[in-house]
Amino acid sequence: MKQRYRLVEVLHRAETGPVIDEADFERHLVAPTIKRLVEEYDIKFDESAIVPSDNELADRVFQAGLDFAAEVGLLCQSTSRRITWTRGELEEGLRTCASEVTMGLGVDAVVARARVPEDSTYVVIAGGPYGIPFPEEMFVPVSLSYLKLGAIDVIDNASLETVYGHPVKAGTAWEVVGAWREVDLAMQAIKTAGRPGMPLAAVELSPTALGGIAGVSWGGYRPSDRHHVATVSEFKTNYDLLSIVSHITRIGGVLECYYNPIYGGYVGGAEGVAVAIAAGMILLNQVDMGHLYSTRPNHPFYGCDTTPELLWATSLGIQSLTRNTDLMISSLAGPAGGPGTKTMLYENAAFSMMAITSGVSELASSHSAGGGVPRHGSGLDSKICAEVAHAVRGMSREQANELVSQLVAIYEPDIKTKPIGKPFEEVYDVDNIEPTPEWQGMYDEVRDELIKMGLPLDRLAY
Repeated sequence: MKQRYRLVEVLHRAETGPVIDEADFERHLVAPTIKRLVEEYDIKFDESAIVPSDNELADRVFQAGLDFAAEVGLLCQSTSRRITWTRGELEEGLRTCASEVTMGLGVDAVVARARVPEDSTYVVIAGGPYGIPFPEEMFVPVSLSYLKLGAIDVIDNASLETVYGHPVKAGTAWEVVGAWREVDLAMQAIKTAGRPGMPLAAVELSPTALGGIAGVSWGGYRPSDRHHVATVSEFKTNYDLLSIVSHITRIGGVLECYYNPIYGGYVGGAEGVAVAIAAGMILLNQVDMGHLYSTRPNHPFYGCDTTPELLWATSLGIQSLTRNTDLMISSLAGPAGGPGTKTMLYENAAFSMMAITSGVSELASSHSAGGGVPRHGSGLDSKICAEVAHAVRGMSREQANELVSQLVAIYEPDIKTKPIGKPFEEVYDVDNIEPTPEWQGMYDEVRDELIKMGLPLDRLAY
């Protein structure tokens, strides 16, 4: 991959860049720079345009993000040094970024491509419990609840609560054993579903580089699977994360890099989150050299990314990148609601409309109930995202804004109550991997409501 020649230079700059204390980096560099750029580029939240369609505003956000990336860079926590790049180097990195990638093998392979706002081309749908804690005996059943859906292209795994009945201890041999246990169960699930070449997102159980590298060794997850590496909020990496990047680079694997800004923290409000998304993806392209770049902003009180402010910020940040680069952007739906609630279905539908019309290459779903409640995830959580995503391809941002605004008005009062819903075994028949009549009925009711709103869900053909 042509942009991965930078690996040695990235590691070199992590050891030779400007020294700065982490607290000073956050308080005296990140926060004031974001605030200044928001004011300089006149970026203002507009609650009437949850899905913005102002191209000039999106372009200003991109320029602000590029300015931030060049001024601040990423902090390597392991060395207390900033990994910095000139504006010209960042622009060259964007010119050589990956704009297409194949994930998976054989008939189960899927191709992701760079898209633009209002694009009608295909969108890759990733589905799964996304790190939600599950016991070992439920890993395969919950995975199958997603695998049985024809609209899901990539599976992202649950996180194992234990490994062979023992707790997983980060940075120990238990993490290595846990990563391999995840591999075995994930492979079992796709083979059981008759989709052995389907790309898997890996390694979910990797609190350190031990798990992230062990599970991607010979006989484990394959180079064609979608491997991922995090960024520490805000704008930080470390040797653990860079070790994963180095390993995936060496094996020629598909890499998804993600950065999740925290609303109301060092990046500020909605305007700052939008700039942070733009800057974060530009920096991850330069440092992690991935294929897909994902974001999932987080609300500090509700644990979701579906409030009006975060929908606006996510949409604007994505549009700034999809309008001005060939980066393949992904975004994760993180509803406050959980399985068995209409709240979650409305949230995921709204998020999907926002993301698709903003130009994402991949829609990730679903970080149900905020992503941290054990066993609170199910296949229908992702199905609503997939159906809505394919129904709105080619839709204008103005039309999406009208529909999203209607949905936000329905669910916004509920998210403050954190309606986490029910665990998997209470919304699905675990033996037959079928939703309960109650959960399926609720899904069908919301689906009918969306059709009446104008979404052609009854005419879908994947």
